[in-house]
Amino acid sequence: MYFTRSDVGNAPKDKRSGEKVKIHEVSDKALPIIYASSLAEERIKHEIREANHNIYKKGFSVDVSILYRGSKPIVYRILAVYEIIDLPDDE
Repeated sequence: MYFTRSDVGNAPKDKRSGEKVKIHEVSDKALPIIYASSLAEERIKHEIREANHNIYKKGFSVDVSILYRGSKPIVYRILAVYEIIDLPDDE
């Protein structure tokens, strides 16, 4: 998972945040996220707010559940964050 839009503010639990991410294994389209776990939200928000790195150059290994409308994915629910990795620079 990687970010296409981030937000420093907190979202109410189980409500859409102002953030969007891509998970190519599911969809090529960026979708909004919901934090289903406060621990997952804290870890990601730490990377957005406090880390001295560009959030758009980070990849996140996560557990997600996907909410669908019909057969179309519409939102990712972030359940857990396992690893944060540096993405290679595109050239």
